[in-house]
Amino acid sequence: MRTKSFIGIAAVLLLAVVPALAAPAMLNAKLVKLTGNGGVTPGLEDVAAIIRRNLPYAGCELVEQKACVMPANATLAFKSGYSLVCRSEGEAMTLTILRKNKMLLSTAVTLKDATPVIIGGFDGGPKGAKHVFVLQKSE
Repeated sequence: MRTKSFIGIAAVLLLAVVPALAAPAMLNAKLVKLTGNGGVTPGLEDVAAIIRRNLPYAGCELVEQKACVMPANATLAFKSGYSLVCRSEGEAMTLTILRKNKMLLSTAVTLKDATPVIIGGFDGGPKGAKHVFVLQKSE
């Protein structure tokens, strides 16, 4: 009878540990091109709304997307020549943005929930287009 009790307790403990082994939080980094007019890439509607309220851009196009596990201690290299160097420091994260190995920006950010953080305003090509990075934490 003691063996059955022990097995039952072990099963309960194992089930209690399983949620702790769930997928880790991820840092999602999107390179987005902003234009004066144009469409919005599906999935970027919330970002486009923030941009439109604060900047003179209407178009919001996803250029490329990368991700890494949180806490973020990684370099995310984008095909367009940008690199994001991410280093977690407690709740904050130090972020350095490079383009073709030239530092463009170094800052600290704190990601809360799934709220997007928009960083940048780098030259995005003709007609005043700009590149920004949209960082979001996902559980």
